[in-house]
Amino acid sequence: MTKLILLGGFLGSGKTTFMVQAASALEKRGLKVSVISNDQGDTLVDTMFPMLEGIDSHEVSGGCFCCRFPDFLETVKSVISEREPDVIIAEAVGSCTDLAATVVNPMIQFHSDTVEVKAFLTLVDGLRLQKEYLEMDLFRPLQAGEVLVSHQIRESEVLVVSKTDLLDDSQKEGAAGFLGRLNPSVDLRLCSARTGEGMDELLDACLKGFPLDFSERIPIDYDVYAAAEAEYGWYNGSWIIEGSDDTDPMEFSFPLMESFRNPELGDVAHAKILLTTPSGALKVSYVMGHIQADEINVPEGMVREMQVVLNVRSACPPENIENHVLGIHRDLEKRGFKVRDYSWNSLVPSPPEPYYS
Repeated sequence: MTKLILLGGFLGSGKTTFMVQAASALEKRGLKVSVISNDQGDTLVDTMFPMLEGIDSHEVSGGCFCCRFPDFLETVKSVISEREPDVIIAEAVGSCTDLAATVVNPMIQFHSDTVEVKAFLTLVDGLRLQKEYLEMDLFRPLQAGEVLVSHQIRESEVLVVSKTDLLDDSQKEGAAGFLGRLNPSVDLRLCSARTGEGMDELLDACLKGFPLDFSERIPIDYDVYAAAEAEYGWYNGSWIIEGSDDTDPMEFSFPLMESFRNPELGDVAHAKILLTTPSGALKVSYVMGHIQADEINVPEGMVREMQVVLNVRSACPPENIENHVLGIHRDLEKRGFKVRDYSWNSLVPSPPEPYYS
């Protein structure tokens, strides 16, 4: 029977990079793997990125797995029917919590004849933990954002401290101690998708399966949950760039991402850009002021045309992000580029209404 690994964790915690690297590692073991991404909107870097890596990729858009549970279940069934994968890795939208009660338990209780749930992992960004979470009161959360992050951590059976390649040994030890106090019964793992630290051992445990005992639900106030999600504007856009001169995609992407250090955008939870050219593609992420390139099939040489897909989640009205992108377009045109075929959508997430409450 197909095994299911569900990923949770806040925006920018590294879920997509982890999902792609985990899928690639499992396929190197001879297993057939499919992935399912999830978002409030569409035009997703998280879906296109694994596809460009040659991974069978699907998505559930328009809401989180818990609110779009029938769509999630139907996608799982369709993938199994069409491809019969050994493993499905499903990545929930980063602002979603209460997944144990609204997704994991229903899959186990009512749909165990469809797929075997083996693991529910919550990724915690090791860098964000050092810079932000330690300053929050996640033990007695009062602010909406604190409630959301605290619940994600406390409801999890397995916490994965991600991006450990950016942490020194004392920071790793401090992260483990902090999370262990917040969730004393948790199975805590350290992992870097970029270097592979901890990845093989974690995947071995996932294939074997975790206990998945979520009989005691961690309570959360859904009004506060809704308020936390509504603090963020969501933007997804795509366009084509044409230049009169040859352009290096890597040199082009980093100044663009640097532009998100803009106070009008508030706290940028994450910004992701995917540049696609005839010779390859490049994904660049901006999280907590840190810019990172995930090389897919790196474009060779200079190019004159690129497709751009941009996803932004930031603590500001979505109109601020729209205006920022239009400013990027004006700057590109001043530099001699032509911007065409621009399409976009933006939103503030609707209050969560889980199918299984």
